[in-house]
Amino acid sequence: MFVDHGFGRSQPRRGDNVNDPMRLSIIQIIAALAAAVCVVIAFIATGIGLIFTVFMLLAVAALGFIAWTAIRRAVGQPRP
Repeated sequence: MFVDHGFGRSQPRRGDNVNDPMRLSIIQIIAALAAAVCVVIAFIATGIGLIFTVFMLLAVAALGFIAWTAIRRAVGQPRP
C-alpha cells in the first residue's frame, strides 16, 4: 500500500490539515533563531570570562610578588 503524504506538493490540498502538529510555526522558528543567537553569545562570554580569569590571576600574582618583596625588604633590613 502506498500512502501519499503530500510531501511532493508545494501547496496543501483543501482537505489537508494545515494545523498539523509537526508543522513549524513562525514563533517556533523565531524561538530557534533566538536560541542559536543566545548560544553564540554564551560562547563569546565564556571566552571573555576565560581571558578575564587569566588576567585576574596574573594581577593577583603580581600583587603577591610585590607584597612578598616588600615584606622581605622590611623584615630583612635592620632598623637604625
